[in-house]
Amino acid sequence: MIKLSEIKTGDIVNARFEDVINTGEVREIDGAEKKILVAHGDQEFWYSVEDLDPIPLTVSKLETLGFMPSPDPALNSEGAAYVRGPFVVRYPEKDKSSMLLTYRDEHREISKNIAVHQFQNHYQSMTNIHLGLS
Repeated sequence: MIKLSEIKTGDIVNARFEDVINTGEVREIDGAEKKILVAHGDQEFWYSVEDLDPIPLTVSKLETLGFMPSPDPALNSEGAAYVRGPFVVRYPEKDKSSMLLTYRDEHREISKNIAVHQFQNHYQSMTNIHLGLS
């Protein structure tokens, strides 16, 4: 389950109805009713916050969000780096669960595994641009 306070319009989440799980994008949030409108494919449905699950951030999810492996050997010297414009995500070799986010002069060290929606929220707070599917 995801906390209602963590969810923002545009976040990518897993929405569950009975035994079916759909990955979709948050379109609207009704805080009073604790309902979230999630679009997946050509359909939109309202879900209870209890029916939303985070999607673990993986390298394949980063690539889905438009990040590519960095060709710069300096960025890859201590692990793996993925870039999208001036935004860089570094995974140190010594610790697969931590990452360093860099955007221009701002740096954030994340010391635990995070979900896609949390990464999107970091990206937006650092760049003032919403990060959606490419």
